[in-house]
Amino acid sequence: MRTIRPLLLCVILLFSCTPAYEAQAETVEICCDSGPVELHLLGPASSGTMSPFDAELNAESEEVTISDAIAQQQEIAVWKINPAWSGTYPSSTWEFSIEYEVANAGGAQINASVSVEISGETFIGTTDQSNSFLPAGSGKLSIDINVEAGSIPSSTEISVTLLAQTVVFSVPGTDAGLTFNWGGVDDDSTIMADIPIVDLLIDEPTSEGMDVYVSMVVASPFGQMTAAHANSLELRVNNGVVTGDPIETSSGQFVRLTWTWRAVVEGEQNITVEGSIQVQSGTPTLSGSTEFTISTFDDGNDGGGTFYPTEEPLRTDGGGSPLIVNMELNLNNTMQDGDQYLTLERTIELTVDEEIAYWMRWGMDNIGNEDPSLTTSLRIFNSGMVSEDDRRNRVIDDVEKSEFENQMVNLAVTYMNEGMALELEELIGNDVMNLEKISFSVDLLGEDKVTPHPLTLTIKTEEILGGNNLTTLVRNFVIVQPSPIWSGIDLKIMIETGIMASLTGASIGGDDSLEFTHRRTPFGESIEINAQNLEPGATFSFTAMPTNNPLNAPLSLTLITLGILAGGFWFAMRLTKKKRRSALWIEMVLIPVVLLTLYLAYPPFTVGVIAATAVTMWIITAIASPRRKGLAVDKIETTFPIIECPACSTPNPITTDERPFRMPCSGCGRVLKIVE
Repeated sequence: MRTIRPLLLCVILLFSCTPAYEAQAETVEICCDSGPVELHLLGPASSGTMSPFDAELNAESEEVTISDAIAQQQEIAVWKINPAWSGTYPSSTWEFSIEYEVANAGGAQINASVSVEISGETFIGTTDQSNSFLPAGSGKLSIDINVEAGSIPSSTEISVTLLAQTVVFSVPGTDAGLTFNWGGVDDDSTIMADIPIVDLLIDEPTSEGMDVYVSMVVASPFGQMTAAHANSLELRVNNGVVTGDPIETSSGQFVRLTWTWRAVVEGEQNITVEGSIQVQSGTPTLSGSTEFTISTFDDGNDGGGTFYPTEEPLRTDGGGSPLIVNMELNLNNTMQDGDQYLTLERTIELTVDEEIAYWMRWGMDNIGNEDPSLTTSLRIFNSGMVSEDDRRNRVIDDVEKSEFENQMVNLAVTYMNEGMALELEELIGNDVMNLEKISFSVDLLGEDKVTPHPLTLTIKTEEILGGNNLTTLVRNFVIVQPSPIWSGIDLKIMIETGIMASLTGASIGGDDSLEFTHRRTPFGESIEINAQNLEPGATFSFTAMPTNNPLNAPLSLTLITLGILAGGFWFAMRLTKKKRRSALWIEMVLIPVVLLTLYLAYPPFTVGVIAATAVTMWIITAIASPRRKGLAVDKIETTFPIIECPACSTPNPITTDERPFRMPCSGCGRVLKIVE
């Protein structure tokens, strides 16, 4: 007995030293088997890839051209999925299709093959009499490959290789060639395969009152793209679709989507959770289900709760969020200590929604969180006046909002560049250090909870511009990401100048979808730039020459132009005091033409040239205009006889006794003959 007791104590002590691990929540794989999928061929010929999502097609296509007849095997291109998704696949016929163009020849006779390699097994399809001749022009080369059933181990790849054994051109001309195209929106080449590409896993639900949080992991070799671009993706609880946008967080290389489901009864109960996904339209919907036991209780909350993740949410679902950008710029000529300055004030409103909005809200509620797993964009903020009671309480408190706004003055470049994929210094058109002032404010748009609700980040800046230099005021500011943060941009820029400030030579270059208008009045210039659903990768640049030169400023330029027109009009009227003015009145149409060029903000030099041209035409017309009929001449103290013109009744003095005598009428110029 004495011997057993020490041994028992040792055993107890040994177990007490053993570390305790928390029980892991159950995760159940519910789906999915192999299924037919259309894979788009992407990337360069030597390192191409395949994807089931046409969103990955580029504007420009890849191509390989065969310009000489070949008589031995030549590799055209190879495309891979590396690594492929593990699982089994059935026997099926894979359909390969690639765009081609035969130029400067009557056609091309080709002996080609497509090789499919899966986990060490190779399957080959070749051309035959039905598809070996490629007519001149564009078309598709199609080759079928019979693939036998097998399995794909983990960490292996699927490789598809296009090879040409012989190519002979029919009636070749100069520069005859056969070009294969793929990877572009206009040259979509594909292979139809039957392989596993996705798994759905359901995490054990967690309850909070009557709210039940159900998470589904979408695991695929295509990462976030699968969750973002699948034709349909649903979660059902007890046969009812769970509505609302899920909260997205990472699960290794994959995506975890968490929905909130509201229970209708209290207590312990069993629920059936079903997940389904349709990767592409026209392909089978893959689904599976499982059961869990949950426990709920009525905590008095009416519902509407949202899952609050402990880890940092994803900034994108792989497809991106919409971005609305409204800019207001005001250029003014200011006087200080006897010196004139051009000052530019900007107000930039960025309205964000969906994943990036939730990420920003979660980040503000976690301000000062020192978790090393956080991205740099969030970890750089310190707690400031935020207490532990305010942090992670699922509400953006006033103190958290205030600390975020204040610290953004120094941290905005890192936060926006790395976190929001927006290049701040391109957005504000200058280096932050060169600004006179900059401030940030956040409008939560009526919702202070950490929930997928839009918000607006407002940036205000003031800077002094050097005059008379061509300046880039706004440039494309989105940083293109492999998994896009932004899906599209609605851009509106409004620019106003004061009466003595001008943006001369303003122009917008880049994407054709940008709409640009420039107007000038005596009270200032106005410029408007608009674009709807602008591609994140679109490039544009707005340039102008800020100036307070009186020859360019709206008020002084308007007065100078009106002065030129008024002076020219007065002088022309003086010249035609005793002449016909019908031609001159017709040319007065040049006045609205000149004013229109002024309003449409033509360059000052152009406005001046057009105004001077109009005045010159008036003067020439005034000089060439004939005298008016019936106009009485001033009384002349003379003894010469007077004769009236029979055509225009103008009195004409006869100053000679010579007969017969011919003289022109001073009114109409008609030759008068005096015989007596």
